[in-house]
Amino acid sequence: MPRPKLAYVKWLDASYQHGEHHENDLNPLVEMESAGLIAAECKQTISLALDRYEQDGTWRHIVHIPKVNILKIVRF
Repeated sequence: MPRPKLAYVKWLDASYQHGEHHENDLNPLVEMESAGLIAAECKQTISLALDRYEQDGTWRHIVHIPKVNILKIVRF
């Protein structure tokens, strides 16, 4: 099995605010930064994992990021 590549991704995520808020308090988009091993990638998404167990090919702690939300990606 080939060694996985690393990636750093800056991306926009949705946000949730509970309670009462005024219009000027709204925060509809949150800029996130994620980094990890590229577990999977297709035309629509990239999946980054924190851990991989090479002997059986399992991944743990995976984030799936829609590519339309990506502001910047750096691959290593």
